[in-house]
Amino acid sequence: MKKTLLFLLLLTGTISFSQRTNLDRERFHVSLVNLPSEPILDNSQRTYSINLGGVSVSGFTRVKAPGNIDVKFTSSGTTISDARIDKTKHEKKKDGKVVSVSYTYVAKATYKSTYTINVINALTGKSYEKSFVESSKYSSNSFDSNYKAEKHYKNNKYDLRSNYRIKHKKAVKSRIRSFLNSRYGYVPYSTKNEVFWILASKKHPEYAMHNDAYTKAKNAFAKMKYDEPTDELAKELKPVIEYFKSVIPKYPGTKRKMRKIKYASYYNLANIYYYLDMPDKVQEYGQKIIDNDYDKSDGRRFLRYAESLKESMEKNNMKSRHMKVVTEDLSNVEDEKEETETEQVKESPKLELSKAYLITKKNDTILVEIKKKDIWKIGYDVATVAYDNDGTLIGTKVRKANLCKEILFVDGLHFKNIKFKESSTKSGSADVGQLVLGGATDKLCQVIYESDKIGLYKFNDKELVLVPNGSEKGKSTQSVSFVFGFRKQLAKMAKSCPTVAAKAKKKEYKNNEKSLIKFCEDLTDCKE
Repeated sequence: MKKTLLFLLLLTGTISFSQRTNLDRERFHVSLVNLPSEPILDNSQRTYSINLGGVSVSGFTRVKAPGNIDVKFTSSGTTISDARIDKTKHEKKKDGKVVSVSYTYVAKATYKSTYTINVINALTGKSYEKSFVESSKYSSNSFDSNYKAEKHYKNNKYDLRSNYRIKHKKAVKSRIRSFLNSRYGYVPYSTKNEVFWILASKKHPEYAMHNDAYTKAKNAFAKMKYDEPTDELAKELKPVIEYFKSVIPKYPGTKRKMRKIKYASYYNLANIYYYLDMPDKVQEYGQKIIDNDYDKSDGRRFLRYAESLKESMEKNNMKSRHMKVVTEDLSNVEDEKEETETEQVKESPKLELSKAYLITKKNDTILVEIKKKDIWKIGYDVATVAYDNDGTLIGTKVRKANLCKEILFVDGLHFKNIKFKESSTKSGSADVGQLVLGGATDKLCQVIYESDKIGLYKFNDKELVLVPNGSEKGKSTQSVSFVFGFRKQLAKMAKSCPTVAAKAKKKEYKNNEKSLIKFCEDLTDCKE
């Protein structure tokens, strides 16, 4: 009776362990030669000719025309279609009402290039034709008038066509190369992303052995080379194969956890046999995956792999996908010189620009473009891009800060006119007039924080300015009075909220952007 109980306890323990069967994908390296779908079996007859530079057939020798594979490349040119000017409406709203309307105009067109190859197989006497099409959609920068957008497109459409023709030809060369190699070439292939399913559950009784088998398999496959036979690899993998086979009978039955551990063995064995070029074995274990009913789709996939591998090796009269591959060019034909793209098409402007709505002191709203490098120069004035009547960039237009109320960038950046006296005149940024004027003057500052109680702004991307609600002037946090009386100044601004004022007096805030944002938030949230 005791023996029976002990046996039941052991059995229960084994099954409970077997329930924890989490699997991880573990990667390994393989290297082989992809075989062609229309092979030339005699290596000495693998010659080709082509009138297109930059295209080679792996495992073949390029010769002067004709080769046993003769490829003639022709271009039908690049066409332009669907040219138009798209108009977009922009509305500026305030309190839910539209206060201004503006429009932008963008030139658009489609460029399409068509190419053809005619292929003659001298060994079979058969020929065929294959076409390739590349297309691109063009969209210009935006303009503030239909005339400017149209003028820009008319001035540049032929340069654009030339550039797209060059880009399309480069792309189609890659496609032609892939097409010819899939049919005729012997292409070396390597990847580090093949998968074994390995136990991740450390308490599972197979965990240590599963991971040891993976390490051995990974180290063995790391030595695989496309141009060396796999005999030694197969010997090194034999104990790994035997281990995964031995796991299967240990976990009988149809419970999901049992099927899962068996699935890992079936999958790993099918993958090992696939890369050892043993399609019959791949088929056998693919079927076992299906019969095991854990993931039938993987089983069906391995069946397809097995059938394709068997067919490919039979067609190429080979027992392995590992061989020496020699690719040569004995044609002595000078390929045409690669065309280079024409000088940058005059995208008006070809600069990094940001769009913004500029609101003047007269409450006019103007859609402007500002060079990105000039955004952080906004302060005493703002420089916007200027065009002539035909849409050509002619320079910049500078507006003084005292003429501007706000600048709202479409990406969310926000500048506002704030009156304050800066702490000092900074080299390269200050208006000379400041030396004479003194006091608080108009400056455009970045909005950092705003509420109905206080605002925090940044001038010249450096100097922080606080503006309490109701005040017409801001206070620079770099001014002498603010720096030396920091706690007193903050407490004064927070007089409506004794709690925040007390925090200020206790040095809970510092004179930096992050801490001043916290001060503004605390003051805004104050319920006193």
